[in-house]
Amino acid sequence: MMQELIDTLHTEQCTLVILHEGQIRTFDGHGVRRLYNIASDEPELLYEAKLAAKAVGRSAASMMVQGGVKEVWADYISQQAYDVLHEAGIVVKYDKCLDHTTFLKVWQRLGEIF
Repeated sequence: MMQELIDTLHTEQCTLVILHEGQIRTFDGHGVRRLYNIASDEPELLYEAKLAAKAVGRSAASMMVQGGVKEVWADYISQQAYDVLHEAGIVVKYDKCLDHTTFLKVWQRLGEIF
């Protein structure tokens, strides 16, 4: 099922895909802001969910842990985010795990920071 989320992430050019209770939802825009809005407005969407994201940094990882996410795929993940998720027992897979400085450059390229 995770492969379907990854494929959706790439084919639909979105920043975040969530599978919760058999339903797939896609989200555009700034990934970490979007995740914050989901955690604030509909936190149940994260509970025991599987997520695929373009980029996952430490803040997003912390929100995923607090929300009860059970599995994460990231095209890019910071080492700090990986550590947070892994220590919480969340299954984490990724394409590229980056040091903090390199991750920030990728994050900027993706339009997350200016």
